[in-house]
Amino acid sequence: QGSVSPDNGADHGHSPCMVLPRLTPLRGAAGLMVGGVVGSVLLRKPEENDFAGAPLKRKIQRFQSLVDRGQDPQSLRKRSEMVAALKSGEEFDVLIVGAGCTGAGAALDAATRGLKTACVERGDFANETSSRSSKLIWGGFKYLQVAFAELLDRKTLTAPVSSLQKFISEFLMVYECCQERSWLAGQQPHLVEYVPQAVPFKTLVQWPPYFNHPFYSILPILAYPAFVFYDLLAGFNAPPAYVMSARETKKNFPQLEAPLYSAVYCEAMHNDARTGTAIALTAAMKGATIANYVEMTGFVHGGPDGATATGVTCVDKLTGEQFVVKAKAIVLATGPFLDSVRRMEDPGADKAVAAAAGCHIVLPGYFTPGGMGFCELRNSRGATMYFLPWLGNTVVGSTDKKCDATSSPHVTEDEIQYLVNEAASCLSSDIRLRRSDVISAWQGWRPLYRDPNAPPDAPVSRHHAIGHDEHTGVSFICGGKWSTYRAMAEELIDKVVAFKGAPLAHAKPCVSKEIKLLGGDGFHSLLHVQLVQAYNVSTEVAKHLCHAYGTAAFHVCELAQPSLSGARLQRTVSRAGVPTDGGGHMGRRISPSYPYIEAEVLYACRHELAVSVKDMLTTRMRLAFLNSEAAKQAIPRVAALMAEELGWSSAEKARQIKVAQEYIGEFGGPVADKRGATLKAATFTDLHDIFLSVDKANAGYLDEKQLGEAAAKLGFPFRSDEHRRIKFKEADRSENGKLSEAEFIEWWNGRNSEKSRLALHKTVMLDAASEVAIDKSNASAK
Repeated sequence: QGSVSPDNGADHGHSPCMVLPRLTPLRGAAGLMVGGVVGSVLLRKPEENDFAGAPLKRKIQRFQSLVDRGQDPQSLRKRSEMVAALKSGEEFDVLIVGAGCTGAGAALDAATRGLKTACVERGDFANETSSRSSKLIWGGFKYLQVAFAELLDRKTLTAPVSSLQKFISEFLMVYECCQERSWLAGQQPHLVEYVPQAVPFKTLVQWPPYFNHPFYSILPILAYPAFVFYDLLAGFNAPPAYVMSARETKKNFPQLEAPLYSAVYCEAMHNDARTGTAIALTAAMKGATIANYVEMTGFVHGGPDGATATGVTCVDKLTGEQFVVKAKAIVLATGPFLDSVRRMEDPGADKAVAAAAGCHIVLPGYFTPGGMGFCELRNSRGATMYFLPWLGNTVVGSTDKKCDATSSPHVTEDEIQYLVNEAASCLSSDIRLRRSDVISAWQGWRPLYRDPNAPPDAPVSRHHAIGHDEHTGVSFICGGKWSTYRAMAEELIDKVVAFKGAPLAHAKPCVSKEIKLLGGDGFHSLLHVQLVQAYNVSTEVAKHLCHAYGTAAFHVCELAQPSLSGARLQRTVSRAGVPTDGGGHMGRRISPSYPYIEAEVLYACRHELAVSVKDMLTTRMRLAFLNSEAAKQAIPRVAALMAEELGWSSAEKARQIKVAQEYIGEFGGPVADKRGATLKAATFTDLHDIFLSVDKANAGYLDEKQLGEAAAKLGFPFRSDEHRRIKFKEADRSENGKLSEAEFIEWWNGRNSEKSRLALHKTVMLDAASEVAIDKSNASAK
């Protein structure tokens, strides 16, 4: 009865074979029930609970709301009170040395379990490794791909059990990273947000293959389903992966040359130092005694046999005063500096850290338009290059060099030039990358763990490791990554509690997944609009404050002063009262091109334990990481504000300025310092500009003397006139005494620099395979 004839079907838009069931009350009720369930899922209010499952509180409307909810920055103890508590002689349950993301995270975890917790940091919070990351909170996609590649290796046939165990270990690590990334972006949206990353492909088959494995020659075909699987591991909490056609890719990335298509996935990014500071301050708000610029100088022993570490000796680096902090459990969370702390106890201790240095350069924001990053998995020389949008600029990296860690962010000129050259090779000829486009550069360290008891040729692990010294009772953690800092802290405190037994038996279960870091309570995506409307700050400043301080941005705005003064602040308005001149805003900027305002300096001094100009411009406000020259220019004003706020003498103010100038001077910038450099190769644009600047007569060629001028401008002057003559003859392939621009560029980047380029490339290149969980390079580097 329900069949439809071809004529009737055509009249009603149905196919000839479609059968329409007869509607009955039962079927109608069932349909309404199914529709209601589906509708309730699809149409429910999107923000009923936070990521941890707790009901969302009402959105913050004013600063007093933050105070009422218990996230009042004003409630934090001052640094002097923290130090006094450390010196009191009272015994803590747990003392953590190091306040990077791992140490501060452990302090927060311990404090919220009811443990009396202390944490000391020799510098500012998150001021070393944790502030010099790639800015990614990543799930480990490359780790996953290389794990599959290793599973498909011929070695699996000879050792199937160990290969499978290794694969499962890597897979579980990626799964944990994805889950923790979802928690960070979901529970801490004021600090962490998803950013799309495009992976462009020029062909469907790549050779030499990605990850140096034949299977991945077809990665361009596998990329999109691989990214979907990657999203699955994160519970589909990130924006979904998608494909961009050649036209869309070129539209979004006009700087790329002839892409076939792009696979796009999302990773999370953050302002790492601000996240680290938020973790430390939240730990303090939860009861931890945490102090910056307090350095551990040794161990104190006691116990029945006199060998157990019962405390540490410390020095207050601001006053020089020395004191002892007592604790039942001592934990070393000093990252790549773990060995130097271990050798305070045992000068002959074997190395447990094989640090790897990673260098990043910062370019203007137009290299990543639209807030989307991209990754060249294998450029013409086999290197992996990342272009990541960060705070309005572009971070490009990275290198991977085995060396001992230092506190300095200094990057050699060779490494900066190397990254510039490699980055230029990823871009089309329409956008010329110059050495002078680098507006900042820094170096950080990956704290790779190496078992001191392992054979010399054992591989270095990029997993984290937790250990205990049975003799002294000291615990340590090394390795890991930003993505899993919370899970690492939970595991660390679990193991310390189990290791110590009865003295820490009162510890409660971990609750860190439920915690919102300082500024997270009441945060919402339109908070910046409320700041603009309530305080008349500019939209750019409001957005910056929201993602640096969360809802605590209300307090920063309370301290803001007008950007203009006197008559200049008067604004013209229409009859309806709408401003028509875009006049002055609240908030005096530290640097005219960046959204940092003077009120942040006051806020950091009063409520964030900030004590130095250097820190203010590097970790509290990231100006030195974004533009080193702008940071240098801001030093005097920041010093004046801090001197007034903290009551510095003129001598202390001068000392602070000097320290800041020296430290920020170690960051790279647009002016190349070629002293000691060996890499002569430069970008085409730089060589073209040098050629034109020397060829003042526009003759179209250089003579021998002009070649000397060009070499000097490039930072590599000839040793003598005779040396110049020999090199000119070498470059003049036409043998006419005239060096054309093509001959000049070919010679400078060719025979003249190839040896040094290849040597540096081998030393610092970061390819996809070298960034995976097991580093196969020289693991025993001392």
